[in-house]
Amino acid sequence: MKKIVFATLLCIAAMSANAQVITSETVNNVYESAIQKPKSNFVYNAMRTGKEIATMYIYRKIHYGNNMETLKPHRKYDYTYAPDGTVTSRTTYRWTDSKSAWTCIGRYDYTLTGDEYTTAFSRYNPATESFDQPVDMTIIVAPQPNLLAKH
Repeated sequence: MKKIVFATLLCIAAMSANAQVITSETVNNVYESAIQKPKSNFVYNAMRTGKEIATMYIYRKIHYGNNMETLKPHRKYDYTYAPDGTVTSRTTYRWTDSKSAWTCIGRYDYTLTGDEYTTAFSRYNPATESFDQPVDMTIIVAPQPNLLAKH
């Protein structure tokens, strides 16, 4: 459920009037918002390269008796950026208890060309140790000025 909320927040931010593309600032704002939730069952940590979040870790709080809790790894997101700060990809991992390791799930690739912003999702194929062809794609076209408007 939390991954859906996080992905939705990034999509809403990307399509809002203030941000047509997902940028390092968008990722930072989502992270800052998430860590400030007082009653969350999740804890967030970020590894940065300069001002950009390179990797974001999400841990689930596991509650025990006597007001004790521990943290269990849940998700990991690796981000790559273009020189202008726009996000070019986000790779998602889930924690696998049986392996005690992160398992790659898939990758979102973001491309900005002209007036089109494309988001493509590819699943990770462990057999080939590579990403499959995109299984889902969204293209957002920037609105064009009204060419019929009188001057």
